[in-house]
Amino acid sequence: MPEPLNFDVAIIGGGIAGVSIARELSQYSINVAVIERHDDVGLESTSTNHNLVCQGGDSLSFRPGTLHAELNIKSIPLWPKLADELNFPLKKVGGLWLIRDKADFKRYLRLYSRAFKSSLEPNAPYYIPEGSFQPLEFVNRKQLLDMEPYVMPNALGALYDPNLCITDPIKVAKALAENAKANGVEFLLKQEVIKIERQGITYSIYTRQGLIIKSTFVINASGIEVDRVAEMVGARNFSIVPLKGTLTDFDEEVGKLISHEVHVLPRMEDLPHVKAVLPNIYGFARSGIYLELTYKSDKAVREEAVNHNIKVAKELFPEIPFERHIVKSFTGFMAYTNADTGWHDFVVDIPDYVPNWINIVLGPAGVSASPMLGKKVIELLIQSGLRLEPKKGFDPRARRSVSS
Repeated sequence: MPEPLNFDVAIIGGGIAGVSIARELSQYSINVAVIERHDDVGLESTSTNHNLVCQGGDSLSFRPGTLHAELNIKSIPLWPKLADELNFPLKKVGGLWLIRDKADFKRYLRLYSRAFKSSLEPNAPYYIPEGSFQPLEFVNRKQLLDMEPYVMPNALGALYDPNLCITDPIKVAKALAENAKANGVEFLLKQEVIKIERQGITYSIYTRQGLIIKSTFVINASGIEVDRVAEMVGARNFSIVPLKGTLTDFDEEVGKLISHEVHVLPRMEDLPHVKAVLPNIYGFARSGIYLELTYKSDKAVREEAVNHNIKVAKELFPEIPFERHIVKSFTGFMAYTNADTGWHDFVVDIPDYVPNWINIVLGPAGVSASPMLGKKVIELLIQSGLRLEPKKGFDPRARRSVSS
C-alpha cells in the first residue's frame, strides 16, 4: 500500500467551484490539494455553459435571502480585478430583457425594485459599493432598436442591464488553477475518488489509481457527482436533480449582428427552457437553453433541442437566418436543488453530523458566483477551527501549469 499524501484541506473536484476555492486558500500557509478525475481542470459543467457573468439584471431573478443571490451579487465587483490579475477574457456586453406586453413590464418593475433593495440601497443586505455597478434602466422601442436593430418587432422596449459580461469559463478555471498551483496548491489529476473513510476528524480518500490522500478538512466540489461523493461518508444533506442543457452556437456572420445578451422572461408555456441569444467572447452567437431531466450519462444532442434553440433565436431575431449558420450544438449538466419547490439555491455548508466536511452545489449561475464562493468557504473553515495565516509572498498574478 502506498504512503498516504497528507494535506490540511483536500478539494474533490477541479471545476470552477473547486479551483475558485483552491485559489482563495492558496493565499494562506496551509497544505491544499485538488483531486480531479480528468487530465485538466474545468472539463465538465464548467466547459458547457452560456459563458455569462450574470451581473445586474440576471441577478434580479435570484430570490433575496438565498445563497444564490448573496454569492452572485457580492461577486459583481470582484470580476474586473480578477480578470486583470489572471489575464482571462472578460467583456462587458450588457443585457436586454425584452418587454412584450404590460405583464412583462409589471414583472420587470417588481424585479427591478427587488434588485435595488437587495444591492443598491446603503443598508441593503448585499450592498454593492458605488462605482462597481451601473444602475439598470428601462429603454423604449426606439432605444432598443438603436442597440439591437434586428430584434423582434413586437418588443415594446426592454430592461437594460449595462453590467452583464461574457467570458470563457474554461480559461477562467485554468487561470484560477494555475495561480493556485504557482502559490503552492497541489493538483492530483487523473485521480478518480472511489472511497472515503473517516477516523475522527481525519479523512482518508482513496482513488481508483491507487493514491491515498489524508486530510483534516474535505471540500466536496465534485459537480454533478457531488451527491455520490457525499454518500461515501454519509454527508448527503441535500438532493439534486441532474438537468441537461443543450446550447447551439452560430458563426461569426450571425455573431456580428448581435451585440447584447437578449432574452425574455419565461412564461408557463416556455418552462423549463431558457429563451436567450447572446454573443460569445470569440465572436460567435449562442442560443438556448433547452433543458431536460435525464440520466447523468446522457450527453446526446437531440434534434428536438436544436430545433428549439433555432426557434428561440428566430423568435428574438426574426430577420436573421440562424438555420444557415449553425456551428455546433452541445450539452452540459447542472445540479439543480429544491426540485420539489421549483426554486434552486446553492448549497455551501457543513452537515451537522459530519465534521470538517463541506458540500458545494452550485448549478445555474455557478460561474458568476465563483469569485465570492472561496471567501464563503473560508468563513466556514475558520468557524470549524482551521487556523489561517496569510502567506508571505502570495502572488495574485503568477501562473504555473497544473499538469507539470
